[in-house]
Amino acid sequence: MKPGAFLAALAALLCGATLAQAQTLTLTDRDGSRTFGVRDLLNHPAAQNISITPDPVYRRTMSYRAVPTAVLLKGLKVGVDDYVQARATDDFSVAIPARLLMAVPPADVEAFVAVESPVSRWPQLPGKQDGAGPFYVVWQQKVRGQVSSEYWAYKLAALAVTDSPIKRWPGLAVDESLPAADPIRRGLDRFVAVCMACHRFNGEGEGEQGPDLARPMNPVDYFQPAALKKYIRNPASVRAWGEQKMPGFDAESLHDADIDAIVAWLGYKAARK
Repeated sequence: MKPGAFLAALAALLCGATLAQAQTLTLTDRDGSRTFGVRDLLNHPAAQNISITPDPVYRRTMSYRAVPTAVLLKGLKVGVDDYVQARATDDFSVAIPARLLMAVPPADVEAFVAVESPVSRWPQLPGKQDGAGPFYVVWQQKVRGQVSSEYWAYKLAALAVTDSPIKRWPGLAVDESLPAADPIRRGLDRFVAVCMACHRFNGEGEGEQGPDLARPMNPVDYFQPAALKKYIRNPASVRAWGEQKMPGFDAESLHDADIDAIVAWLGYKAARK
C-alpha cells in the first residue's frame, strides 16, 4: 500500500473509532459503570418528547427525544452531597450537583439527557461547525436561570458521580468562621457553578478552556472592581481578541449580585495567598 493510501486508511479508522466512542454515554459511580448507545436511549422506556423554550445554547425553541437524568442515575450510588461530573467529547467538563440531576416533578427544575436521532440530526450550534449531539444535558425549569448556564452540557460523553468540588479541591474553600449568609460564600458557590467549567484556580479543578484564575495573578490584582464586573458580564465589552471563548452572561443567568459575590470571593482568596 502506498504511504498516502495507508495514512488515509489510518485516518479513516481513527475517525471511525472516535465516532463510535462519541455515540455512547457512560454512567459511572464509585463501584462501576454502565454504557448506553444512542438507540438504547432513544428506545428507553422513560424516553419522552420535550420542548425547551428557549434553549440557551441554540438560542431558540428546540424539541428533543430525552430521558430524565433521575431515571438514568437511579441505581447508581449517589450521596446527598455528591456531584456528577459531566464530560464532553470536546474536553468540556463541569460538576453538577447530583440533587439537581435527581430532582423530579413537582421540583422547580428537571434535567434530561437529550438524544440525537441518527436520521434527524440537530442543527449546527451558533458560530460552530457541528451540533450538540449525540447527547446533551437539557433542563426544564419553572423560572429561567434556576440552573447555571454551564450545566447545559452538550456533546456529552460521560456522567460520573464524584465528591463535591470543595472536597476534591479544598483550596477553594473559605474559612469556617464566615457566616452562612456572607456574600463570599455565595461567590464560592457561583464560581463553582459558573466559572470552574472553564477555569482552574491555583491549579485546582479540571477546567481547560480558559486560564487559571490564580496563577500567576488573581484577576482582582489587575482589574479595577467595576471593570472586572463588566468583564464577567460581557468580556467583549472590555477587551476583544481573536481566540476569545468566554461568553457573556445575561442578567437572568447570572444576577448582578452573583457577579459581586464572585468578585468578593476572588478578593478574599487574593488576600490569603
